[in-house]
Formats: sequence, C-alpha cells, structure tokens
Amino acid sequence: MLSAAFCALFGLSLLPGRKPLCLRFAERISGGIMPEGAECYCRRLTWAWFFVLLCTASLGLMDWRLSFASPAIVALTFLVEGRIRRRRFSATFHTSGSTGGPKTIVKTFESLAREVACHRDFYRALAAPAPEAGGGDSRLVFLATIEPGHMYGTLWRAMLPKALGCEIDPEVILTPEALVAKMKASGRVFLVTTPSFLSRFLAYSGQYDVPRNCVEITTSGALLTADVAKRAREVFGVTPREIFGATETGGVAWRRQEAGGEPWRVFDAVKVDADREGRLVVRSPYSVRRRYVMGDAVKLAPGKREFALLGRVDRLVKINEERVDLAEMEENIRAMGFRDCALAALESERGPFLAALLVAGEDGKTRSALELRAMMLGAFPKGTVPKRFRYAQELPRNAQGKVVAAEVRARLESALAEPVVSEAVRTADAFRATLHFDGSEPYFRGHFPSFPLLPGVAQLGLAAQWAAMLVGDATRKAKAVKKMKFTHVIRPGDEVQVALALRNGREVAYEYSKGGVQCSSGVLVF
Repeated sequence: MLSAAFCALFGLSLLPGRKPLCLRFAERISGGIMPEGAECYCRRLTWAWFFVLLCTASLGLMDWRLSFASPAIVALTFLVEGRIRRRRFSATFHTSGSTGGPKTIVKTFESLAREVACHRDFYRALAAPAPEAGGGDSRLVFLATIEPGHMYGTLWRAMLPKALGCEIDPEVILTPEALVAKMKASGRVFLVTTPSFLSRFLAYSGQYDVPRNCVEITTSGALLTADVAKRAREVFGVTPREIFGATETGGVAWRRQEAGGEPWRVFDAVKVDADREGRLVVRSPYSVRRRYVMGDAVKLAPGKREFALLGRVDRLVKINEERVDLAEMEENIRAMGFRDCALAALESERGPFLAALLVAGEDGKTRSALELRAMMLGAFPKGTVPKRFRYAQELPRNAQGKVVAAEVRARLESALAEPVVSEAVRTADAFRATLHFDGSEPYFRGHFPSFPLLPGVAQLGLAAQWAAMLVGDATRKAKAVKKMKFTHVIRPGDEVQVALALRNGREVAYEYSKGGVQCSSGVLVF
C-alpha cells in the first residue's frame, strides 16, 4: 500500500504543467538554487522512481511475502541515487596553503547552494532595482578582483549574483585603474574583493576620481585592519563586510568594523563552540564534516552567537625551551615601527631558531642585523630573539590576501637578502628605490673573492620579488624574462637606483643604475 501511494504521488507530479517531485525535493534541500542540468536530471529521476515504486507495488499485490522486500528496495534505491547525485553535482576545491600544504576538498552542490541561499536572503532587498533621479532603472552589478576557481570566488562571484538575478562583470579586475573605470561604467556596484587588493587600492585612491556608486563590499581570505575598513568607508561610502570561514567549513561568521573591535557574528545556520584548547569548533550545513575543529583560538560571547579571534593555535613553537606565540611576537615587532612582519621557526645543527621577514616602516629605511638584534633584546627573552632577518617590500600574500607560510619560509631560507633600502617610492604601477650594498649580503661571497661583484642572478631575483609585488600577488613567479642585458658591474659600497614599471598588468620592466649610468635592465613576464 505504501509503495502504491508513493507511486501515485510521483506519477501525478509528471503530468503536464506540474513540477517533478524530485525537483521539488532538490529545491527544498538547496534553498531553490539549482545547477545547470538539474531539472532534466530530476525529471528523469522522477520517472525512474515512478517505475521502481510501480514494480514494488506490483510485487506486493502478486505475493504478500514479497511485499516485505518493497521497503528494502525503496531504501536501496534512495541510497544509490544519493551517491550518484552527490558525485554528479559536486565541486573540487583546493585550500590556499597559507598555513601548510594545499588540501583537496570536495563539496556537494547542496552545501554550496545552502550557503548561497543564506547570503541571497540577506541581500535580497539590496538586489532590487533602485529608481534613479531621471526615472531610469539602476541594476546591481557585481565587480570582482578574485578568480572564480576557489570557493570564495565560486560563491560570491558566480553563484550569488545568479541567485539574486544580478549582472556579473566577467573580467577579473587586477589594477586600481581598471576598478575605477568599471565603477564609472556601472550603475550600482557590489564589489567582491580581498583585504590585500583593498589595501593597495586605498593606498593610491587619492590619485583617482572614485565614484560613490558602491553599495556593498565583501572581503574574505584574511583579516581586514580597522584602518583599512575606516579608509574604505571614507572612499567608497560603505564599510566592507568581512566573511570568516574556511574551504572546509564554508562561511562561519561576519562583521563590519565601524568603530574597530567589533565581534564576529555567527551565521544563523551555523553553531560554534570552543574545545579545551580554546579552538573554534564549527557545526554547519556548509561544512565537509558535521563537527570541524579550526586552528583559530576564540573567546566566545554568552549565547555563543558572537566571538573574538585570538590568533592561530598552530603558531605556538618552542625555542630554547621557551614557548613562543608567533602571532603575539609579530604584533610586538610591528609596534616597534615596522609596517609588517612574519616569523618562522627554522632548523639548524644547534636546534630550532627564529627568523624574521620584515617590512620597513613608513620611512622605508632598513637596519642592519646587529641593530635589529639589539633592538629586540630588550623586548624578548634572549633565546627567542630572531637570529636571521630578511627584508621585503611586502609580505608574500596569495590572491586571497593571506600570508603564505611556505613562501615566508622560502624567503628566510634563501640567500637572496635585500640590501639596505632607502628613498623607496611606490605607486600602483611603479616602484623606485635607492639600494646600498655593503658587501655583507650572502651572494657576494665567492663572486669573486678578489673582486666581488653583484651576480646577475641576484639582480634578477631581487627584481622578480619587487615585480611580483606590482603584479599584485607576491607568491607569483615570473614565467620568462626578455630583453635582459648587463652593461656595468655593481660592487660592494655602490649606491644603486632601481626602477620598475608595470606594463599591461602582466609585464614588468626593471632597470638598475648608478650615477645616472645603466647597469642592467630587462622585462619580466608573469
């Protein structure tokens, strides 16, 4: 009788003008957001269910003993169909690898669609066309500075605009000039970006006539500083909405930094807790597991609907029997006048030691290793003071704005140390600085003992690091170099000027000179 009732229900939904029953179930599960091909799949599935239930109902009518097999057949069909659906409508993502090696994560379309449905409901009123003063209609246009290949891009750049029925600009915005041009050509703008791009844009926003037609900004991938959030509000007229989460968990919480220090607000469908070590525990319909423990330490508010981030738990190391919180130590080093800092624990024959990758302060001047050690000896226990220092114009961040731990470690282990830099000037598409090579840099040793010279490979390596900064992703490597030439040597003690210029968003021309005479030049292709 049960099989016959279900058979009739599935059969009636296949009549002309009706929605197949499997499609109704799928839309309910996914919040009404369906992938391409899902309707045809659900119609075929409804027909298949109709015949399966018809057969099981017939078995029950033929022989009452066979009717006991009907529920088992139905349950088995449900199980097989569920596995096929999840395999067919799923997506594979790769984590950024900012704190370790990249991992492969498979997410079902249902979990992605549920998350998009949450954001769609939040922005439904914003997406409605707004009447203009002239009586026209202003549609919401999504502009993005991120690729759609990772999960943040897939959700916010591809799926959410489609769910809201909004226009999507297909180009990935790479430069401030491109963003301003796109905004001027659009009505109302929804900007999907990262903290790193937002920081670069706002640093040079005074050079552009930025229109005030941005109605929303979302960022993810790294934490946005209160200063950048404030500056964004002044330039765009809207405070960015930050999304906190991971590829494994999906979105967990959000915040807007109106005054600084605002807590993270947990999404309605998500539940959070803290384990014994203070790590954030997530239970979410968007997660790959029912219970996922993140590597972030948190302080939960009463009710567990808000929390404050306290740093990464996995950044605790032991140096000379001293327990060191790398995140806390980096904050203390920044307070000494450095614009940014990243620490890593390296191995030596005598055991682990700390190394620091530093970004100079606003004056752009760098200090020697002896000066840096003397400065930090009064702030940290002697055994934990970094023993190796490297300078960078920017920390190596990926396209999502996260500092990449593997790249930091590679910079610190490399013999390619930046010289003393002064008079550094950077714009959106150019970088100029004065360099002082004192001869202590590792690449002078052995090249040559009686007549030391700055090797051409070192000149190319330094130029490639600065060029990646201009391209907008410090982890990117140059694919080729062309028009490279060397005309004069650079020796220890020489004061050298370096100039780089970005061309077409993909090529960077560089030149080293001293006393107005060119020493070397070339073009790096990314």
